[in-house]
Amino acid sequence: MSMAATIVFAREDLSIPGDAEDAADSSDPTGALRARFFALVDRARPDIIVLDLSRRPTQGAGTILTVRERTDIPILVVCNPEPALLDDYRIAGAAGCVAAPIDIIGLHRAIQNVLRVRGHASRSASRAPQNFAFAGMRFCPGRNLLAGENGPGVDLTSSEARLLVHFLSKPWIVCTRSEIGELLYGPENSVGDRAIDVVVNRLRKKLVSAGGADAERLIKTEFRRGYSLLAEVAILPQEQSGWRHAL
Repeated sequence: MSMAATIVFAREDLSIPGDAEDAADSSDPTGALRARFFALVDRARPDIIVLDLSRRPTQGAGTILTVRERTDIPILVVCNPEPALLDDYRIAGAAGCVAAPIDIIGLHRAIQNVLRVRGHASRSASRAPQNFAFAGMRFCPGRNLLAGENGPGVDLTSSEARLLVHFLSKPWIVCTRSEIGELLYGPENSVGDRAIDVVVNRLRKKLVSAGGADAERLIKTEFRRGYSLLAEVAILPQEQSGWRHAL
């Protein structure tokens, strides 16, 4: 690999290959195995998590969601390359997929690609303004937090936050499906419309949670083209203490 990286490998039950304690607790995948996995993630702070879902592929989406609830570290999946499963994994939050059995060169390439996309997203986020204001709401990219003027904050996933920043950076302009797919999954991963639609629809629901029923119309579907954000957007400087306190 061209860059150093810390990687955590795990199976679909979040057991760690080669871990003697995990083998002893294999009958309790929701208890001790899961606790040890997240303890390792907290301790190692990996750049990427590789999940081997090839043994029980139908459990894969649930495992990805479990990990995604606790961390935004990118997840690379090892699996059988069935289109329906790949789509489900990406919708659940996988950053990429590698076919089983593992080809070490292909695995290295896939890890590099995920880290490159992750690095690009991090640089883009670091350039983003501290706060956006739009349609009676405000969004803090640094905290992935969306809030109405008087309501509680709504946490966005990393995918939802990246997509919202993209919309807010070019309001009233059509964002094509291809650019959204590249933004969310990287230039080397082809994804179906369903995976993109699921992320957009999740973001729509959270806009409604923060901004009320009218916010459902903020993201307009452009038939066969993509989506556009229908709102005036203002950038709020970090020193505006009232907004910062509310966030």
